[in-house]
Amino acid sequence: MKKLDKGHKINWVDFSKDKNELTEAGITYQQAMNQLHVIDENQQICTGVIGFLQVWKQLPYYRRLAPMVENIPLLLPIMEFFYRIFARYRLQLTGKKTD
Repeated sequence: MKKLDKGHKINWVDFSKDKNELTEAGITYQQAMNQLHVIDENQQICTGVIGFLQVWKQLPYYRRLAPMVENIPLLLPIMEFFYRIFARYRLQLTGKKTD
């Protein structure tokens, strides 16, 4: 998704290299590892699928998907359910390790 952000609308943070960003946001390293966290334009922290939607709204192609996900009944809770399962096992699935 970062490659799609040609207009640099999103401040992408690699918190494995800059943990100060987490501290400033009041997010622990473990919380960040457990699920996606996004700080929106109103400085509100959004997590999980809601966080993804905030990112999608800033990206070409994905910005058209965000309203559909938000407006199709039951789609958001279904996506959140599957995201939580993915988030629990994503490190094993991707072969990445925690610090």
